[in-house]
Amino acid sequence: MKPTNLLPLLASLVLSAPAASNTPKYLITFGDSYTQTGFSPTGLAPSPSNPLGNPALPGWTASGGLNWVGFLVSQLNATTVLSYNFADGGATTDAALVKPWKEEVRSFGDQVKQAGEVEKGGRWAGGEKVVVVWMGVNDVGNAWWKEAGEYEKVVGDGGVKAVVVLGVPPIHKTPSVKTQTPDVQAAEAAAIDKYNAALVTRLGLFRAAHPDIEAVYVDTAPAFNEAIGNPTKYGAPDATCYNGNGVSCLWFNDYHPGVAINRLVAEAVAAAWKGKEWFR
Repeated sequence: MKPTNLLPLLASLVLSAPAASNTPKYLITFGDSYTQTGFSPTGLAPSPSNPLGNPALPGWTASGGLNWVGFLVSQLNATTVLSYNFADGGATTDAALVKPWKEEVRSFGDQVKQAGEVEKGGRWAGGEKVVVVWMGVNDVGNAWWKEAGEYEKVVGDGGVKAVVVLGVPPIHKTPSVKTQTPDVQAAEAAAIDKYNAALVTRLGLFRAAHPDIEAVYVDTAPAFNEAIGNPTKYGAPDATCYNGNGVSCLWFNDYHPGVAINRLVAEAVAAAWKGKEWFR
């Protein structure tokens, strides 16, 4: 999908004018396994008693429990916030640039098109919306080693056309990458820095072109580094153990953060949106 085609699709989901305080609030998210909750737009719709819609909380996550989306709509919300989560595990921004792990995975562009169909159906008509994009983990993780630097090309694919954009976390500190050599870890860290710098640059250009839409960048590294630097504070014996329960270690598996890190990411997003009557 060309950037010129993707931008209008995502732009149609962004509500730039503030809605009345008593209107519904919708958190519309795009991403990969770090964000997914298993939501299907054809299933049960989100409601005040069931903010994820389907599956019910905590959803189908890669954290062992609630992920950052679940925390935002069920524990950190200051009002009713309903989640429409189009994230798909293994997704990349553009499958033509960085291939996902299997062909049927929905790329960012595919997710946005899916959301566009939901919008046409009037599922969130009249509500106040915040669009959040957390892409790049697989773009960097699957392509950092390529000399052509495909992960940098991805940033030009329109992925920053959103109200809140989350940066790629320090995936070089995951248990999986920590088993690699120091040179490999350093190279992936450098790729993350380049990718995030490009995101910030693109977001700045977007702000200049669309001053009527507020755009926020959230650095996710502090959340990860807080837990990694203080594992016992968050119930883990060390910074690299992982467990499928998501709570006795910092990591759900060797590449995905558990519940504690997800809560810290959610708190960072909530702080970025402080004062908007959405989150605590």
